[in-house]
This record gives sequence, structure tokens and C-alpha cells, in this order.
Amino acid sequence: MMALTIGDVVTRWLAGTLPMLLRVTEVRADRIVCGAWEFDPACGAEIDEDIGWGPPPGQTGSFIEPGDTVALGPPSKREE
Repeated sequence: MMALTIGDVVTRWLAGTLPMLLRVTEVRADRIVCGAWEFDPACGAEIDEDIGWGPPPGQTGSFIEPGDTVALGPPSKREE
């Protein structure tokens, strides 16, 4: 579960490679809202019912990480 509050900065990774900094605008039990985008608070997956995106076992095209992680590069390219 992501511990985010209104005003926090997150990094949205579109397709796991393109970063976008967003600010949290609303936190609900089932959603983290960043302006026009909504994410699952447990795993960070983008939720968009119009195109069928959602958390596992569904599919998504983007996810968020807490903070500004742009300088770290795409998560799939980071060394453990």
C-alpha cells in the first residue's frame, strides 16, 4: 500500500519507460488520484475503465512510484 497524501509528487511511468511527474490531488481507499489520472493504491497501476486498464489480474499501460524517480531511469533498467 502506498502511503501518499494530497500534494505528494509521484512519477508516472507510461509503458514503463516514459516518465511524467504528477501531484496527488485526492486519496481514497480504492484510488490515488493525480488530476485526470487514477491509480491503484496497492500496486500503483493506472485505472482507466474506458480502456480496460486496472490492477492485477488486469492490464495497465502505466504505473506510479512515490517521489521523483525520473533520475533513476525506468524501473526495468535499474540494477538491483
